Amino acid sequence: MIDEKEAREILRAIGELTAKLLAMLSDSETPSEGPQRISGTDGSVIYLPWVKPQSEADVNQIGLDFSKKEMEEMPYLKNGRYRITSDGLHQIRYRRDGYNVQFTSKSKKEVEQKFREWAKSVKDESNRSLRKTAKNFAEFAQEWFEKVKRPSVEPNTYDGLLRSYQLHILPQFGEMQLKAISTMKLQEFFGKFLAAGHGRLLETLRDLLGGIFRSALGEGLIKSNPMTYIKLPQHERKKGVALSRQEISDFVEACRGNPLRSVFMLFLYTGIRRNELHGMEIHGGFVSVLNGKKRRGQPKTRRKIPIADGLVAYLPAAAALADTANDHLTRIFKKLCPNHSLKDLRHTFISRCLECKIQKELVDVWTDHVDKSDMTTAVYTHFSEEYQLEQMRLFTL
Repeated sequence: MIDEKEAREILRAIGELTAKLLAMLSDSETPSEGPQRISGTDGSVIYLPWVKPQSEADVNQIGLDFSKKEMEEMPYLKNGRYRITSDGLHQIRYRRDGYNVQFTSKSKKEVEQKFREWAKSVKDESNRSLRKTAKNFAEFAQEWFEKVKRPSVEPNTYDGLLRSYQLHILPQFGEMQLKAISTMKLQEFFGKFLAAGHGRLLETLRDLLGGIFRSALGEGLIKSNPMTYIKLPQHERKKGVALSRQEISDFVEACRGNPLRSVFMLFLYTGIRRNELHGMEIHGGFVSVLNGKKRRGQPKTRRKIPIADGLVAYLPAAAALADTANDHLTRIFKKLCPNHSLKDLRHTFISRCLECKIQKELVDVWTDHVDKSDMTTAVYTHFSEEYQLEQMRLFTL
């Protein structure tokens, strides 16, 4: 143990040594080849500790040969610490900003070059990262739509999702940086649609934003997904409602003179989905369509619906309009039948089939409602064409 007097002497010696060190660094007028050595009170040789340069003058002062231009281009050079070890080796160490590296060499020029190359590589990586993280929401979302969403859904579905994004999400968040979009901002955004009662649209926008931010998180562009803690009530989708006999009669009358009349009659007489119109073909006494419920990547299958007597006159015009846009069909239908949605024509076909005593399992085949997991139903769906045509003769509106 040392007593108080000895402790004071040690502290005074340290103070004198520190003062001498500082004086040497500030008074030197010529560049030094490395950290200075000073003699201790007992004649031993003491080496300077790690010295951190702050400017070009400081770099030259402690013996490192980095120019002002280099330090401006590679700021990491300013924060290296340099020393010469007791056995004469030159060392530069960098311990900050998450890095812990050290370079050692017998040659000062060689250790400087090693540190210079490392600082340049960090700068280059930083620039790449900066370009990556500098993407605003619109830039990343566009890339997500092209690389993630487009390959996974059908073209018509993709077009609809892209329109929803462009109309509602892009104007709100397009110019913002991904990191700046918080859970609270998103919650406020969703709240507007919730208050307006747009549950179905809200569901679509939630799924799109969830996918975009999950990909951004996976790419390392954000540290956490702001969609994780979004709270929204479960949207209950309205089930379709079939048109009554009187509503069917009124709708048929309202369609007179409308360019899309033949298409709407096709929906009434076959129950096909609106997205199945585009792949429609006519073979003998059947309308053939590509099943619209298949996911992208799954094999495309067709189903056939017998042509009812009342549909025959409308088929040529309907086939000529097979490329009509889905949204246009929906808008025109709403004008003609304000109290229903276009999909209600599908429910009307199913209801009328059952009311006309057509076999339910056969109606399920025509409308793609067969439960493939039910072995009995799956086996029971092999109906002959003759039987299907016979059953369709029972159908009337």
